[in-house]
Amino acid sequence: MKKKSGLLIGIVCALVLGTLYIPGWLAMLEYQGLDLLFKARGSKPVSPDIIVVEIDDRAINDFGRWPWPRGYHAEFLDILERYKPKAIVFDILFTEAEAEHPEEDKQLALEAKKLGNVFFASYFDLYPDNGKGLRARKETLPIEDLLRSAKGSGFVNIMVEPDGKVRKLPVFIEYEGKARPSLDLSAAAYYLSADPAKLHTKTDKNGFMWINYAGGFDRFKRVSFSDIPLSANQLDKGEKPNIDLNIFKDKIVIIGLTATGAEDYWSTSVSSLYPGVGIRASSVNTMLQKDFINRVSGTGIFLVLLFIGAAFGIIIPKRTPSGSLVFFLVAVLAIVITAIIAFKFFNIWVDFATMLLLCFIAYPAITLDQFIITRFEKGLIEKELQIASRIQQSILPQSLPQMEGIEVGVKCVPAKHVGGDFYDFIKLLYDFVQLKENRLGIVIGDVSGKGVSAALFMAKAMADFRGLSHNYNEPDETMTAVNDRLVEEGVSGMFVTLQYLIYKPKEKKIKYSNGGHNPLVWVKNTGDVVSLTQSVGPPVGIIPGSEFTADEFPVSAGDLFVMYTDGISEARDKNQKEFGEKRILDTALLNRRLPAQGLADKLVEEVIKFSTGMPQHDDMTVIVLKLT
Repeated sequence: MKKKSGLLIGIVCALVLGTLYIPGWLAMLEYQGLDLLFKARGSKPVSPDIIVVEIDDRAINDFGRWPWPRGYHAEFLDILERYKPKAIVFDILFTEAEAEHPEEDKQLALEAKKLGNVFFASYFDLYPDNGKGLRARKETLPIEDLLRSAKGSGFVNIMVEPDGKVRKLPVFIEYEGKARPSLDLSAAAYYLSADPAKLHTKTDKNGFMWINYAGGFDRFKRVSFSDIPLSANQLDKGEKPNIDLNIFKDKIVIIGLTATGAEDYWSTSVSSLYPGVGIRASSVNTMLQKDFINRVSGTGIFLVLLFIGAAFGIIIPKRTPSGSLVFFLVAVLAIVITAIIAFKFFNIWVDFATMLLLCFIAYPAITLDQFIITRFEKGLIEKELQIASRIQQSILPQSLPQMEGIEVGVKCVPAKHVGGDFYDFIKLLYDFVQLKENRLGIVIGDVSGKGVSAALFMAKAMADFRGLSHNYNEPDETMTAVNDRLVEEGVSGMFVTLQYLIYKPKEKKIKYSNGGHNPLVWVKNTGDVVSLTQSVGPPVGIIPGSEFTADEFPVSAGDLFVMYTDGISEARDKNQKEFGEKRILDTALLNRRLPAQGLADKLVEEVIKFSTGMPQHDDMTVIVLKLT
């Protein structure tokens, strides 16, 4: 039942999460997981063929407030023409003509045409296409002169996830029945001498490419816009330039705004402030290096979820609570490590966040289920054991012997919470046997072990003793016979300690034999207390052929005898001190005037008081025989 329910819960948890995962309802959770993978992977090299020209704070200070006249950009192209860059990409929108200096637009267009490798940015007004991707309702292109003179153009729309981060970009957008490429794709395809439509890019089902950020923006080769005209002037004057302009040869040059206060800053997986030109450069870098992120398919993740759920459902019910916790921690660690390794070395994005969520749901759910089932099963067992306990109680004598000249008192307190268990059988036995010539036999015993085996062994020992005791007049003979029977028919490794006392009223004598049990206590009418330690043989039921001895001595009215089990002598207080034999002797002496039953009750009461605050570690039985 426990195994089947655990498996069922594990699979149900996996199915529920899989149902939420497949439609993308857990997408934001997985995006956070992707961010963690970027952080765990750290930085990686970028393409040396990309150079970012920054319109930074220094350039703004040198050339004035943004936006600049187009003549600045024309001069920039004029300088770069000498150093033969492979492609020049403006991550800047030139969508409106210069109002005051229209000639500068023509100048910029002329320079772009001379170079023949300049790409300008466009922009789309977008709307979602029923979850299939994006479509444009309006296209905003560069001004006509620039568009005619450019090698190409492309859109620069940046898509932001619900949490405000940029993780992917579309490489094509549908407009007027045609797929229009992004600025990144146009430039990368040109650099690789490929058709944008045929350039292999890894995209999701909606045409988005995951940007494989190599790290912070500082991973790219960056040059301030100010250094380019400054270095050119220095070279014209024969001076050493600020930068070597030959670095632009055969490179993709991307120009964009990074000045403080610029609106073109975004939050990404690797930085909370990442310039738009950096996102553009990261996208181009992903394409040039074919460093695409390969996301494991939703179907694959769904199957893994089912596997994890089934594994939890099968393994947890078979393990202890500590073993289940270890398995849970190992599983979580394995999932995280596998995801990091796959991303770091193979660019494979495993949606591990949903897997971890499944672990954190399935583990407590299955554990709680196992706990409930265990409690239910223990409740059933405890009810059965209560019945078994009552049956065992019925095996013990239901009334005390009535004989002239004696009093008998019995107190038996079973332990119900031993070693953290919820139950324990009464493993003690005692009996009163009416023998020939009105002799009275009293036996007390303690079976080894606990639980069902001890309970059944107790019943057998009691039955054997009752069956054999009437055949023998002496206690040692009875003990020998019971030992032989238990050795022959008993269970290996189980035994019982027995103490058997026979009172002979005509002779006023006590004769007893001890098989590995606690000493018999004799409180004489004179006030002397004796702990009888002689005639102690081995426990009964272990050694075949064992012979037992017996001692006999005269007694007088007023004498009393105390038989007890080790649940009395070995009871402990909070300091782990035992009640001990001395306290038994002292209690018996101090209360010898009480009736036999009163003394039995008193002795148990003293033990309970002594061990206040401590659980009862074993069953306690006391038998008091008082001669009157």
